[in-house]
Amino acid sequence: MADDPQNTPGTSPEENQGATGTATGTEHQGEANKGAEGDQANAVKTAETARAAAEKRASEAEQEAARLRRSNAATKGTDLDALRAEVRAEFTEALVRAELRAAAAGRLRDPADALALVDVAALVGEGGDIDTAAVAAAVDQLVTAKPYLAAESTDPAPVWGDVGAGQREPAEPEPASPYERLRRVKRNS
Repeated sequence: MADDPQNTPGTSPEENQGATGTATGTEHQGEANKGAEGDQANAVKTAETARAAAEKRASEAEQEAARLRRSNAATKGTDLDALRAEVRAEFTEALVRAELRAAAAGRLRDPADALALVDVAALVGEGGDIDTAAVAAAVDQLVTAKPYLAAESTDPAPVWGDVGAGQREPAEPEPASPYERLRRVKRNS
């Protein structure tokens, strides 16, 4: 039995059947089961391949991002000054708009009209400061050019006279007792 190829140690029945060429029905069923396991093995291998490819793409994307960060850092020195100037201009414009709105608050019905009709850029003085005299002059010019935008006069409301409504001061002090009230009525009649 030692010379029997089917009983040699280290060989499985599947290997023995390939060697001799004889296979039984149970051995074919084992191959069918091995085929299902093979499909699973292929699926696992495909998933591992896809994962490796995704990791490689992620690594390349991180390297590209780092390269772009370095290149942006190299050019920030010149762009920083331009960025500061842009922010300063926007801030100055916002301050001029607020100053114009405040100057027009008592003079115009709607202070937003001044923002719509006055050139804000012309009100900035030298060095980015607000020219308050120019703001006041712009509001004055707007009131004279378009008087219908001016606020109503601040005069007190016209007096309409007394129409008898509201609480009044009594002509005589209130009597202390009901008997005193009756005495007053008898006196007046």
